[in-house]
Amino acid sequence: MLTWNTIRSIGKQDSAGRWYPSPDVAPYFSSLRAPSRAWPHSYAKAAQTKKFALWLLVNRPDTAARLGVTA
Repeated sequence: MLTWNTIRSIGKQDSAGRWYPSPDVAPYFSSLRAPSRAWPHSYAKAAQTKKFALWLLVNRPDTAARLGVTA
């Protein structure tokens, strides 16, 4: 699983502190609720799951290796 510091490196925050993924990993988040005032960390919380780490290993192995994600 990824830490907050690792997650920050694969995305960016807007002026309200909502985290958005970089275009490289954005397809994973397409079916999730977008960040809002009520749910500012919806994408970031999803990025902290084992499911996302596995998705990175399968779909973006270079990014997974750079972030230190292992099976």
